Amino acid sequence: MALFIKAEELKGLISITEAVDAVERGFASQEDHPLFSLPRQRMLADDRRISVHSGGCVPLSVAGTFVHYERHNYTADDQSYAAVGTRVYVCYDSETGALLAVIAGCPPFYRREAPGDEFATETAVTSAVGTRRLARADARVLGLIGTGRQARRHLEAMCAIRPITEVRVYSRGADHRRAFCDTMQPCVDAELRPVERPEEAARNVDIVVCATGSNVPVVFGRWLEEGVHVTSIVGSNKELLLEGLVSRPRRELDDEVLARADVIVATLVQQGIQDEQGDLLEPVRNGVIAWDDVKDLSALVTGKTRGRRNDREITLFKQNSDQGVGYMALARLAHDKARAAGIGTEF
Repeated sequence: MALFIKAEELKGLISITEAVDAVERGFASQEDHPLFSLPRQRMLADDRRISVHSGGCVPLSVAGTFVHYERHNYTADDQSYAAVGTRVYVCYDSETGALLAVIAGCPPFYRREAPGDEFATETAVTSAVGTRRLARADARVLGLIGTGRQARRHLEAMCAIRPITEVRVYSRGADHRRAFCDTMQPCVDAELRPVERPEEAARNVDIVVCATGSNVPVVFGRWLEEGVHVTSIVGSNKELLLEGLVSRPRRELDDEVLARADVIVATLVQQGIQDEQGDLLEPVRNGVIAWDDVKDLSALVTGKTRGRRNDREITLFKQNSDQGVGYMALARLAHDKARAAGIGTEF
């Protein structure tokens, strides 16, 4: 019998590190079975958007689809959600063909979730997979740009994978910075400190995380120092460009960040090409990097492409879209945890 699982039933059952380990296994399987996963597909009408992430993980005996729907607000500078629907996982046993589970909502991994924000919990987990493979093992100072839901989740995820003792937090609103630090301080052991300028979150730190809704660069290569790792999550607004609703591709990083990076890894390079993602496409068009300079996360986690070689290199993980293989790895984990705990409804 298959299980119908409400995501909130999983509260307290899956730790961040368990989720990170599962998603890493998913991406490892993508390297061996690249045709068993598609790049994320999006359909758009004005501000309406449906996204489909399909894939499978042979070692975990799982395959299926994750789907979500949103409406957006957007300006020249940033993009935000106007409305969101419940996100849904549909997963099968890839060996027997049996339906395993339908999961309504995103699994809760974090200590802090605001009412109405229990969605897109998976993004920071994928960010943590790439960051764990690229950031220095002794990274202790985190610069966090952004104070929204993804900033909250990335804070907890980064503190779970590295011995972070200090976090410098920047966003455009001073009140937002202070409120974020006050709200999130009980969730982590690191000291949270608001800073007045974005460069204070990028200089003299070990990891920089950009977790914004920005359409324009917020981190500049001239700020980066030896040994730093950068993780960035802004993706694409290709459909809005095609409909003439915005004039430029979204950016979170300037070209010099890409030029200075010794190692550049994306969740999936083909996603960047398909979606014409500004943080990758524009540096390629400008001759700063070539597509061959950007490596897939699957190749990184399997050791088929190199990661950081020494403590002086600058590394970049462009979390340019969660993938079906990661979602299905999480679905298998959620299904197995639910079975063991006796939760969910058989159908």
